[in-house]
Amino acid sequence: MRPGFTLLELAIVLAVTGIIAGISIPALIGMRDRITVRMAAVDTGRAIADARSVALTASRRTAVRIDAIANTLSVVSGTDTIRTLHLDEYGVRMRTTRDSIAFGPTGIGWGAATATITLSRGSASTALAVSRLGRIRRT
Repeated sequence: MRPGFTLLELAIVLAVTGIIAGISIPALIGMRDRITVRMAAVDTGRAIADARSVALTASRRTAVRIDAIANTLSVVSGTDTIRTLHLDEYGVRMRTTRDSIAFGPTGIGWGAATATITLSRGSASTALAVSRLGRIRRT
């Protein structure tokens, strides 16, 4: 007799492997979506912080223009576009309560008080609430 595995043993190993893969793949997809949304939220927060920082250092009004249709955020100071963030690169969709967030030369938000930006991908979602002082709270 030659050593080896029977067809039944191989079938059992393949069945167990298939069951484990069937259980773990949806969890891995959900984890990928959560990580991607978190990375997009961090970059969105950085863009807003950049706008406030430019407003303070340049002593002029700086805005974050939010285009939910094009899925982009642009930091604009005067006629200069300082930074544009394309959220399509993350595969994330954005919803917002406002179309722009502006900071005056003192770093205080200009116009209405709080803006909320919601980022989502698959079943993962997070919301960024931006206060008038430029503080960002992620929920």
